[in-house]
Amino acid sequence: MGAPRTLARRLLRAALQFASPACREWAEAMLSELEFIEGEWPALFWALGCTTAIFRQCLLEWGAQFGRQVGNLLGIRQTKEESRMNSTGKKTLGVLSGVGIALALGVGAFFLRDVIADMLQAVGIQRSMWSHLLSVLLPTELVLIVAAVLLWKRRAAVSVGILVTCAVMAIHVAVTLASR
Repeated sequence: MGAPRTLARRLLRAALQFASPACREWAEAMLSELEFIEGEWPALFWALGCTTAIFRQCLLEWGAQFGRQVGNLLGIRQTKEESRMNSTGKKTLGVLSGVGIALALGVGAFFLRDVIADMLQAVGIQRSMWSHLLSVLLPTELVLIVAAVLLWKRRAAVSVGILVTCAVMAIHVAVTLASR
């Protein structure tokens, strides 16, 4: 048995000593599996990966346990129902963030409408309702829709907020056009 395999065995035994009771069985299985790894260096690299996984899991468990202890000291206890409420609150905050982002972009485009109209007049396009729709509102809507699509996988709640604001803006434009 070479030095890399001996080091691998010692590394896994050390990880086994530090492993929490929940991870101990898993660490013992990894130590047993070490015998079936062919080659000295592959065994060492495998043991390094296993040790990393064990310590990562132990750190997560220790962190959760520490959080519970601090919560108990402060009189904070979190049940499953409270956890769901926190999740709902985060989603609500995400939707409101999306609405805020979309409104900020819409207000910015609204304030730039005169600048855009002056630029269009410089190239010979007269100021009209259609030039305003096509140069200010349509690009704003397109930017918001693209942003919502790109954010959908990572931040679905923010995307929903952006899309709701887009829909309200589109309805506003449709009602304005229908009333003329």
